[in-house]
Amino acid sequence: MKTMKDKIEAVRIEFDRKRKNLTIADLITYPEGTLGNNLGKHLINHSYGKVVPEKDDIFQLLLSGGQSLKQEIAVQFYLFGNGYNSINNLFSMAVGIVLCPFYAGYFYKRYKDGKNALRFYDVDHFGLLHLPLQRIKDTFLIR
Repeated sequence: MKTMKDKIEAVRIEFDRKRKNLTIADLITYPEGTLGNNLGKHLINHSYGKVVPEKDDIFQLLLSGGQSLKQEIAVQFYLFGNGYNSINNLFSMAVGIVLCPFYAGYFYKRYKDGKNALRFYDVDHFGLLHLPLQRIKDTFLIR
């Protein structure tokens, strides 16, 4: 008899398998305005040859949509304010403050925005691909 932990692990493995098989062509087939469709377009414009979408791509899409150094660092401050802590996140913020000290006020504003948003960094974003992007932003109070 399978325990609840075994069932959860089986679902996680199945989800990971499906996500690894997800292509840009699959994402583009989602209806216009959905997270999936916007993610596909984002990857076409900014993927640099990447084939498999990652969670960081979704964060970039939800939080800024841009690829400048300022926006990349601001995303890390937003995520930190939202409760996301990782070595990469902390390192990116430290490098950002050193390289772009004149944007410190902007980074602090993004940090505060992240604190005011509902926790979203650990949500199964790949399960939300069919939902409208703006609805996801409104639901989690992402500004």
